Amino acid sequence: MCEVYRIFSKDWEHLHDYSDQSLIELFNHESYGTPVSSKNGFSLGKKWLNVHVKMWHEDIRDGLLFKFELYQDPKFPHWWLDSIFKNI
Repeated sequence: MCEVYRIFSKDWEHLHDYSDQSLIELFNHESYGTPVSSKNGFSLGKKWLNVHVKMWHEDIRDGLLFKFELYQDPKFPHWWLDSIFKNI
């Protein structure tokens, strides 16, 4: 999922940390509740991923967005889109 998190935080790459240590920090945060740095790029990407997915679901429901539009965007992996749209 780290590649997907990077998609959603790409605009802030110059300000955040994407090191292996940041990956471990996010894993520990999600698994054990340890603190995560505000400079963790993967954590930021996860936050914005969740915001976008929620927005997309609402927009698809309201007829403002079609799934095929997201599948046409080369930056989103199809395996990931399949997983977020499996119940719609």
